Amino acid sequence: MTALAALQTVTAQVDAFNAHDLEAFVATYADDAVVTGVADAPLVGREAIRAFYAGRLDNPLLSCSIDATALFGDRWVVARENVVNDGVSTETIATFDVHGGLIRRASMLKA
Repeated sequence: MTALAALQTVTAQVDAFNAHDLEAFVATYADDAVVTGVADAPLVGREAIRAFYAGRLDNPLLSCSIDATALFGDRWVVARENVVNDGVSTETIATFDVHGGLIRRASMLKA
């Protein structure tokens, strides 16, 4: 795995998010992935990720763009994201730990 391959996984995740394709979005995560910073408690596993994002991705006014990235080693991607929900924009710093083409950990820090 290379840093560019890790970035491709993160890009596929954002593309699925913007396409509002829940199954493609969830498929970018490992079975035991952990996502923090989006809910009060960490989301652990694909089913928790699916449950959390199901209603959100039904919203056609939700989108995400990546303004900048930094790659660390062969698996870490740090992205400055702009998430727009119903016309309200939120700047987010997202870190992704990618192993074997799947996101194992993701952490979101919202401005």
